[in-house]
Amino acid sequence: MSSNINIQRICEYCGKSFRAKTTVTRFCSPRCNGRYAKQKIRDTKIKVSDAQVKENLTSVINHPVLIEFLTIKQAAQLLGLCTKTLYNILQSGKIKAVRLSSRKTIIKRTEIDKIFEQPQFEVTTREKPKKNPHPKYCYTMAEAQDQFNCSEKALYDLIKRNNLNKFQNGWYTYVLKSDLHSIFNQNR
Repeated sequence: MSSNINIQRICEYCGKSFRAKTTVTRFCSPRCNGRYAKQKIRDTKIKVSDAQVKENLTSVINHPVLIEFLTIKQAAQLLGLCTKTLYNILQSGKIKAVRLSSRKTIIKRTEIDKIFEQPQFEVTTREKPKKNPHPKYCYTMAEAQDQFNCSEKALYDLIKRNNLNKFQNGWYTYVLKSDLHSIFNQNR
């Protein structure tokens, strides 16, 4: 069943006038209809992109590097610390902060910059730990007690008093045989 309606219309895409056979026709041809659909998709993508750019600009403006007064969370993020560590630094007095209320603390950006203007300290390198001697050159504590016929307490006191090195390897505590022999030979 065809209709006998002929309505004069203007195409929404190209703006030319055409004869429509229905009351809902919006475009003069399928080509204009397709181009309008593609244009609509492009426009939505552009709107989304513009919204993202605006969001990025506001986040850059509110970035902790550019703000003059920082909250604890922003200052911790700027320094790469957790908030508890930053609170410890505040309590030590290295950074000054203003407590506005029981739940709001503000740090001035220049206070954080002052930390980095302080004189730098030298990093000390740790010495390599001494390698323990082989157990065949040592007595266990039980062996030393039997060898020198003394109590456990007396042996520990002797080691402590003479600053002898003892070390633990597994279940046993060892002391150098030469150290013990030199101490017990002195006492005789």
